[in-house]
Amino acid sequence: MVRHLLQGHRLKNSLLTLLSLLALLPMLSRQALSQDDEIFTKFAKDDIDAAADQMEIIGGNIVGKGNVVVKYKDIHLHCDRAVINMDSKDVEATGNVLFIRRDESVEELERWQFDEYQKDPSKKLVTQGFVNKPSGRRVLLVNVITENATWSGDRAVGNLATGIFDLGKFEGKYDNFYYLGEKAEREPGGVMKVTDATFSTCEFLLEGHEHYSITASRIKFIPSSGQAANMNSKDSHDISRYDIWAYNCTFWIGDVPVFWSPILFKSSDESGFGWQIQGGSDSDWGYFVKTKKTVKLRENPEIHASLLADYFSKRGPGAGLKMKMRSEKSYTEAMIYGMLDNDEEQTEHTRFNIPKERYDAYIENYWHIIPRLDFRGRLEKISDINFLYDFFREKYNVDPQPATYANMDYQLDRFIVSGTVRPRVNDFFSEVERMPEFRLDIPRQELFGNLYYQGETSIAGMKMKWRDFDVARTAGNLVDPKDYDAARFDTLNMLYYPFNLDWINIIPRSGIRLTHYSDTSKAEISPDALNTMLGVDNFGRGQQGGNVTNYDSNGDGKWRFAYEGGIEANTKISRAWSDARNAFWDIDGVRHVIVPYTNYNFIPNPSLDRDKIYYFDDVDRMDRQNFVRLGVQNRLETRRGDWDKQAIYTWATMENYVDYHFVRERKIDGSKFSNIGDFGNKLEFTPFEDFSFTNELLVDGNSFKINKYSAGLQYEITHQWKLLTGYNYTSEYDQRSVYSMGSSLTEITSGSSFLRRFGKGQNVSFGLEFPIRETTRGEFEVAYDMEAEMITDSKIKLIQNLHCWEVALEYGLEQRNSSTGDKENKHNIMIMFYLTAAPGVKIQAKQSRSTGGENSGNSSD
Repeated sequence: MVRHLLQGHRLKNSLLTLLSLLALLPMLSRQALSQDDEIFTKFAKDDIDAAADQMEIIGGNIVGKGNVVVKYKDIHLHCDRAVINMDSKDVEATGNVLFIRRDESVEELERWQFDEYQKDPSKKLVTQGFVNKPSGRRVLLVNVITENATWSGDRAVGNLATGIFDLGKFEGKYDNFYYLGEKAEREPGGVMKVTDATFSTCEFLLEGHEHYSITASRIKFIPSSGQAANMNSKDSHDISRYDIWAYNCTFWIGDVPVFWSPILFKSSDESGFGWQIQGGSDSDWGYFVKTKKTVKLRENPEIHASLLADYFSKRGPGAGLKMKMRSEKSYTEAMIYGMLDNDEEQTEHTRFNIPKERYDAYIENYWHIIPRLDFRGRLEKISDINFLYDFFREKYNVDPQPATYANMDYQLDRFIVSGTVRPRVNDFFSEVERMPEFRLDIPRQELFGNLYYQGETSIAGMKMKWRDFDVARTAGNLVDPKDYDAARFDTLNMLYYPFNLDWINIIPRSGIRLTHYSDTSKAEISPDALNTMLGVDNFGRGQQGGNVTNYDSNGDGKWRFAYEGGIEANTKISRAWSDARNAFWDIDGVRHVIVPYTNYNFIPNPSLDRDKIYYFDDVDRMDRQNFVRLGVQNRLETRRGDWDKQAIYTWATMENYVDYHFVRERKIDGSKFSNIGDFGNKLEFTPFEDFSFTNELLVDGNSFKINKYSAGLQYEITHQWKLLTGYNYTSEYDQRSVYSMGSSLTEITSGSSFLRRFGKGQNVSFGLEFPIRETTRGEFEVAYDMEAEMITDSKIKLIQNLHCWEVALEYGLEQRNSSTGDKENKHNIMIMFYLTAAPGVKIQAKQSRSTGGENSGNSSD
């Protein structure tokens, strides 16, 4: 086992000279003293730093004995005895020879962080004292010295100038892996070659009884020139400073060989050797194995390639290639994955046919061309609407309908010019094409005399493309939404004249929007008819009812004019308590800021009725507005940081508002809303980085019925205890229009700002990570749909540490309705083994079964 490094006192420059002269004084003449002085002067001049218990000069060599330390550029050598030739810089080191990598930093540590660092034998902690934060919180100020021996042996012969060393037998540690080898060589730049090697993350390797190991005929360690990860980060895993190549490799568990590979590669920024293997049984896939191998192809620009090779007994083979390329000014990612699907069962989405040849192919790019010019683009082609859900569930949950687009932005001092092309590539998605769109955006800026201007102008070829279903409708009037298109020119120009009346800030505004459509509809499409079109377009399970009325193209080209006038007023009231301090909440003084405000907005009926205009986005749904919003914002602020580096930190925010409408808008069913609008409440409580709570509430101002409520809590209680909860409730209600062209309005709901209908829903989620004992911990997650009375997702996992390995047992339950409406349960059991020093290297065995229905539906990864 690599032991703690030998230590000694450093002798430098004049001190080295003085001590050496005193040791040799009885045997040296005045002339000899002059020669030795020249040697030590050359020693210092060549920037060679050395120290030892005893040092002497023999001819042109410096000989050190006992706790010898030699440093030259990137070479850091420890040994019992060393001979250094000052002319050639040849070195011969013998006795407990170590090549060292040493990192040193001063850190502020919580007590638990200090305890974790103490468990690492490669770290030496020198406590400098305590740091009292202004809030009263006390942390340890620690000098953290990390020393890892990259090689250890009995003898090393080489040259300091060239960096080439013959090292003989090898014993060392590179980041989280321990290595043994019959012969090692060091090349210039720190490259190390080892032959007949054995390596493992288990430190018992150096004592001859490791739990697992990998043997290789040759290994090469190449220092990475890229930006290494923070090795002290809790998310760094086995991210390292070296690219490692190993050849002719055999994986052993104890003394039993289990796997062979001609080459293994570990990139400095990849966990493990780039392998990910998952296998088991799943009700939708059958028996399966999924493999992924990642290789770094180039350092600059940085290029990674991942080969994917999968097999599903129920579905068939699948394979793909994924590439990532990063340079100083651009990032590109691309993937192509395909498979032959042998599953003959009817799919869940009954209006689509699923082909046998299934695939996903995409490429995306960001390019900072010049300081003010940027390009962003993405192209993605998918075989069918269900492919991502079936085989790439994590990606589907983030973006179920990936878009294809190309955008170029040029930023000038006072405006931004952009061009966008957004086609529909996958015909099973509904999408608004922009082919192309050119925009000019002018941020708010002063013209003269406190008069401000803000504007945006665009021209675009717009086309609404509804989904192309494979199966015809069997409900309603059997009609699907029909595509329509128009060229649209739109310009918005707003003027602002802010001024103060004593302690009140007043911002009147006035502006116009002028829009031209090359085509319009003679047939009127009401909000109710538009909601029917959107409902029928839903690609969920089963047929959707309702009679669809489509736009026609008989309205010719038309202009639409809209005016907005409004006024905002606000003031700020604050009070501070400078002496308020609390160590737990990290409070150093408190300031309460209250901002009452009012915002009146008036838009008379536009010159063209919206029911005859094609719907592309909110611009086309704009209608009469006449409302006032009364609200108040609250902020609690404190100071954070050391005494000389303090900054204002927002501890909590809350906004409350209510709307009053002077015009009673009609609901979708034809009845009218009341004049009193919604009461809204939005709260964000983030007292420190590891705790956050959010709350949103929307109440009908007339009936006092709760239309929407959501809350979420995240709390990392300690580094072992983590809590996550969430709750969402939506009643069945119509949301009225609240819209302004020239001011920002806080919204509790997302989506369109105009009339839309929400369905009833209620769900709750809970997650917990917790310790059981020192080597065992657990994780629990559950999501429950209270309206459907179903567990939409749940899992419980137990993780046991087995020294250099960890084993995890996971059980999951998912409930859903089958095509016949019956509730069915899907059970999953998964077993995972992975290296504690390389969590990215996983071998998984997954067993699942489903009950409660003949068709099991779709699986989760």
